[in-house]
Amino acid sequence: MIIKEPEALYTVRFSDCDPFGHLNNASYINYFMNAREDHLSATYNMHLKDYASKGVGWVVAQHQISYLKPAFVAEKVHIFSRVLEFSNNHILVEMWMTDEAKKKVKAFLWSKFVHIDLKTGKKAEHDPELLKLLEQIKVEHNGIDTFDQRVGAVLQSF
Repeated sequence: MIIKEPEALYTVRFSDCDPFGHLNNASYINYFMNAREDHLSATYNMHLKDYASKGVGWVVAQHQISYLKPAFVAEKVHIFSRVLEFSNNHILVEMWMTDEAKKKVKAFLWSKFVHIDLKTGKKAEHDPELLKLLEQIKVEHNGIDTFDQRVGAVLQSF
């Protein structure tokens, strides 16, 4: 059975927080990006360095983030991710962070990644094997097309 929504538990680090003990807004992005890399490695045995050694990779084209509840220093949080859509050269990944009990959503993110040729810096097409995996792990979002609609739908599910 293939896992479509991997998750992992993280601890909010002191060095990533503001003077109020809240996870710094910019640090949320780092937590999400690191979690997605961990999810790819642990769940799909997919390592970004292996793609880079082949001369391809992904760059972030766009982030949309909503900060819903603060994450505090030393707090344990779960980070989830899933693929919402993809094409021959992009992937839209949805990620969210909850408290340790998985009862409160703290932040919600959409990240659009564009696949590029590292030598030319231009868009590159995904290989057929990756497209097959993306088709298997894509999560349908039931006609909810906007970021704000997705935030609302996720909040209702908690």
